Amino acid sequence: MRQINLLPWREAKRKQRQREFGILALTSLVAAAIIVGGVHLFFDNRIEYQTARNDFLKDEIEKQKLVEKEIKAMENTKTRILGRMEVIQNLQTSRPEMVHVFDEMVRVLPEEVYLTRVQRSGEALALVGVARSNNLVSDFMRNLRDSGWFGEPSLQIINNKEVLGIRASFFELKVAKKRLTAKAEDQAS
Repeated sequence: MRQINLLPWREAKRKQRQREFGILALTSLVAAAIIVGGVHLFFDNRIEYQTARNDFLKDEIEKQKLVEKEIKAMENTKTRILGRMEVIQNLQTSRPEMVHVFDEMVRVLPEEVYLTRVQRSGEALALVGVARSNNLVSDFMRNLRDSGWFGEPSLQIINNKEVLGIRASFFELKVAKKRLTAKAEDQAS
């Protein structure tokens, strides 16, 4: 014989399905909350890490800017010192040069030619003097040109006047002083 179940089995089945659905929904909700919380914590951690790196980089950039300012100040100081050293070195090298220039000036100066003024302007010399004749001024200029210490002279002014019954040529000329190396100085002397 067949047995008939009079219990409301559909109702029990529905309740069981609802309970399983509730458990599954609750489990899914908890899992979703854990995943969302984990993702939130991960990205929050990454943001904090990147913010810390950005702050570190800003600090380093500020330090580098200070270092750069110090380097520029040191370069300016170096440039000034090198300029001073160059001036001192030029003075040191030109000091014996002027002795040689005057020594050579005495050698190339013809008799009866007298210098009244010698003025230096950089590498050029302005020579003012008196000679007995124009030919002696020409000889003086030729001697200067042929010397190893001077460049090509240029006559600026020449005036012929009579002084105490003697004819004299008053002249002014400019000549460039050559810069010689130590070897050339030995050969010129």
